[in-house]
Amino acid sequence: MKDFDGQNPSAPSDPISAWRLRVIFFFFCAGFVYVAVGLSYRQLVQSVSLTEKSDNQGQRVVILPPSRGKIFDRNGYVLVDNRVRWSVKADLLALQPEFRKEYLALLKKEKDRFPDRRPDYDQLQQTARLNVLNAWLTKIWFVIDSTNQKAAKGTAKVKSTPDLHPEERMVHPDTLRKHLNERRALLFPLILDLAFPNSGHAVTSEEGNRSVARFIEQFPVQGPITLEADMVRSYPNGKLASHVLGYVRDTDILKGQLDDELAEKFANLQKLGYTGKKGADGIEATYNEVLSGHSGWEHWTKTSSGYNKERLEAKPPKQGADVALSLDTKIQKSAEEALAKIVDSQGKALPAAAVMLDVNTGEILALASQPSFDPNEMADRVTQAYFDQVNSEGGWLNRSTQGLYAPGSTFKLITATAGMRANKIDWDDILDCGPSYMVGGRAFPEHDPVGYGQVDLEKMLAVSCNVWNYQVGLRTGPENLAKEARRFGLDAPLLQKPAEHNNHSTTELPNPATRMVVPDRAYKQRIAGEPWTDGDTANTSIGQGYLLTTPLHMACLIASIARGETRTTPSIIHDPGRDGRHAGAEPIGLNTQQLNALREGMLRCVEEGTAKSVRIPGLPYAAKTGTSEYFKKGEKAHLAWIIGYAPADNPVVAFCVLVEGQLDTSTWGGKTAGPVARDMILAWRSAADEKDK
Repeated sequence: MKDFDGQNPSAPSDPISAWRLRVIFFFFCAGFVYVAVGLSYRQLVQSVSLTEKSDNQGQRVVILPPSRGKIFDRNGYVLVDNRVRWSVKADLLALQPEFRKEYLALLKKEKDRFPDRRPDYDQLQQTARLNVLNAWLTKIWFVIDSTNQKAAKGTAKVKSTPDLHPEERMVHPDTLRKHLNERRALLFPLILDLAFPNSGHAVTSEEGNRSVARFIEQFPVQGPITLEADMVRSYPNGKLASHVLGYVRDTDILKGQLDDELAEKFANLQKLGYTGKKGADGIEATYNEVLSGHSGWEHWTKTSSGYNKERLEAKPPKQGADVALSLDTKIQKSAEEALAKIVDSQGKALPAAAVMLDVNTGEILALASQPSFDPNEMADRVTQAYFDQVNSEGGWLNRSTQGLYAPGSTFKLITATAGMRANKIDWDDILDCGPSYMVGGRAFPEHDPVGYGQVDLEKMLAVSCNVWNYQVGLRTGPENLAKEARRFGLDAPLLQKPAEHNNHSTTELPNPATRMVVPDRAYKQRIAGEPWTDGDTANTSIGQGYLLTTPLHMACLIASIARGETRTTPSIIHDPGRDGRHAGAEPIGLNTQQLNALREGMLRCVEEGTAKSVRIPGLPYAAKTGTSEYFKKGEKAHLAWIIGYAPADNPVVAFCVLVEGQLDTSTWGGKTAGPVARDMILAWRSAADEKDK
């Protein structure tokens, strides 16, 4: 049959149509084969990896921070500890039904109020969460608030407004938002610490324990609101030795998060961690690797919403190792208490530092700096107000190891030693010392207006005669003075860790001073572009001019002289096996008569000279006082120094005290710094007597 065009309707209209059908059939078959092969490949070859990938997407590892090691003094007295912190936390997954119910109620209200406006669903969800959490907080505070507990017994009226600031009893929207974005799987903290140690509303430990008891009594263990215990840093002595101990701060990088084997096993899993702590200053920072310990972990499955579901396996964290310091708590307390008594005209404590060393080992028995800070204020999070307060007082600076000062008359020990070693003066030579000495047309004054007359080495040290040192310094010359100061290490960095210590820090305490100045001709030419003068030599000979050093350096100087050597290697770490050898130490280079005269002069300084006011009956000790000038706000003020060792005939401890005088204070070595040295010596003797019992 043909149509009206004469064509056969059952035949292809075009010869190429059959070819097209074959092409289409070919691609269809190819596609079918591709899909079949692909499915087979995924089922037979990739099934394991795809299953693993699926499992990985539904699992995570939670890193658990370890407790830090403790810090002890040389006698085993705890200086830094860990205390239990009881925190109230919310299980956001368990609260989902409450969130949903509140959300639907808010949504209905929103639609009823604004039927023609599209609701902000995200904001409603956030508000719903906040409302539920704040409602729980209200219940919690009602239960643990002692005022409400008394009201329940009829002894007080219930307060509708809590005593704490509102933000301390409410969930901050930004805090919740950040938690949901970054740590949704972890419990949400509602109250960080029931004892409120840093809130400004501190309660006693007894009241804190009662709060914990009230919570446990009123809230079910398996409920959505739980009580969790963790460990936080505790400094039981408050400000004591704060510059030595330091403080901690938050960190999300936890040491030893996973060992190599587990790191490979959990390589593709999400890692989530609680906030840990790391050292930020003091021993906490320099021995952070020792104190930190090793993190633990928990392996969880998770829900599609990102919450933890089931814990599969876990490993608890391992506490850090302990550190034993060389400090003696009794001596440290005496030093800080004595420094606190030195005040200005307004009753404010003067900036100051105090150091005491073991003469033979170099171990530091006390290292105090004033003003200081309370590391407990930084145990959780330091407030800006407290940081600003300490900063304005200059309390962050460790004046014992970081403060740079002109050593004043304590440097006369170097001038005398240099003069004798250069054969420019001997121990029994007598110099005429009037009220001043002319140098380059300028009269350099004596601190006594009538002078001291005939002066030998011992008398010079007893009365701290300037004119004797001007003469000896000019005879000896600036290069020999500088050489002798360097021989005693006044320009050498201290507190360097031994090379074998496996630690990121190279020093025992953070940032000890490295810019000490022992001047010579080249130094002045370099920094001032001017030639050295005899006036510069005269100033250097009495510890003024360009000289800069630290109290710890001066303590080491006097410890070295007490042993008859040139170097003392100080250490803040206690080592009972320390052998008393000091790096770079050599014999002092004086004959017996010269060294005895040097020591006898310092003994006379205490018995009859500038430190007479702080002599200790029955306990002779040797000392050298000093008073140097420095500029404060463009005007001259004075630094008070005293260095020495005790007992005089068999040195065991060496000490140094520095006080920064102010414009309105009268500051002198023996009168101002001396009482601190005396109290440290008495504390040392008391501690030694107790050990001998």
